[in-house]
Amino acid sequence: MNKHLGAIPTPWDNTGERLLAAAAVKIELPPSQHALLAERKATIEKHLEREGSPMQGLIRLFYQQGSVAIGATIRAKFRFEGFDIDIIVELMVSGMTPCEVLDLLYEAIRGEKGSRYYDMTTRQSRCVTITYADGMHIDLSPSVLLDADDPRRSHIFHSKLEEPRSNDTTVLTNSFAFVEDYNARCPVDKNFQEEYSKLVTASDRGWDRITADADTVPVPAHSTVVGGKSAVTVALQLLKRNRNIRWSARNRRMPASIMFSCLSLEVAAPGRTIGGNLKIIATYILDRLVAAKQSRTLLHVENPRCAGDIFTDRWPESQSAQDLLIADLQLFLQQLAVLMNNQSSLAQRVKVLKEMFGENVGQSVIDEFGDELGGMIQSGLHGFGATGVLLGTPAAAVAKPAIPPSTFYGTRWVKR
Repeated sequence: MNKHLGAIPTPWDNTGERLLAAAAVKIELPPSQHALLAERKATIEKHLEREGSPMQGLIRLFYQQGSVAIGATIRAKFRFEGFDIDIIVELMVSGMTPCEVLDLLYEAIRGEKGSRYYDMTTRQSRCVTITYADGMHIDLSPSVLLDADDPRRSHIFHSKLEEPRSNDTTVLTNSFAFVEDYNARCPVDKNFQEEYSKLVTASDRGWDRITADADTVPVPAHSTVVGGKSAVTVALQLLKRNRNIRWSARNRRMPASIMFSCLSLEVAAPGRTIGGNLKIIATYILDRLVAAKQSRTLLHVENPRCAGDIFTDRWPESQSAQDLLIADLQLFLQQLAVLMNNQSSLAQRVKVLKEMFGENVGQSVIDEFGDELGGMIQSGLHGFGATGVLLGTPAAAVAKPAIPPSTFYGTRWVKR
């Protein structure tokens, strides 16, 4: 369990932190979407185990991996792109090639013509993707457990249809153990968790409907309050958003999210704000990249709970890819310094906020902040001088009371 620490000062005591929190909420996967995810996950599990399914009787376990399992999922850069969810389908099969396993999962999900998933299913190189009309993607990766005494150390399968079958292979993984490690070690400050939860639930337009329709509400297993999480994880989400902004036009593989998660955990500590975490995490990742460059090697990041499970197996594929992220993080740290500097004008902060997290997110934050600031100016509490430089600190935005913690883990990921 995450260790809950004593209260810290209000997380939004300075304007830079308030802007970062507002940006994080804009890219956050809200509680209502978590509830929808839980519903869809349960439905696809039943579909795969249905009578007559090619996989009936072959599935040992379903479990969540990736960002959702640690509470770090973000919306895509464009609204219509939705977000990706990763599920491992642990199978009891032997003697099958990687291509055969992936094809079997594809056929089991797709079903007969007229099936609900028939026109929504795509076979990928390591998974099968279901694409929903609202933009949500569920990636299901088949795996085989390697040792019953070392759960969930497994092989997943790699097979690109456009390549010769001689290139097909298996890949060692234990994403389950890494998720356990992250959720156990990532520090949660109770005050931050509760305050951030207020912002998240207040901004979730679907939340009132969810709470009205249910006696209990889903709470992620890594959290104790709806929408609440660690400041480390919030910082990780913002870093991932910045990565998406920088790499969206590059037409090449992006640095893996799990690599960012692992490196963030290596320097995680309690009591830091979002901005403090961003500075420490980004600096640490940059230092690791620069050290690799200086030694003429590529960054190597490995699962701390599974030797041989390499989080950098597909990125960086070259020094040029590594150099791109080095430059990105150098720029990010420069922009963060402007955002967090109380001598920066509001106009300067607006500019870097949009550059860091996207025009739409930045403008939405500023519009919201502008409403808050307008009320403060009328009341004489604004703290901005004639040049727009911040002289004081604004009050936190008004949010509805926090939802009481629920004991119902509606998003429990593991079928036991």
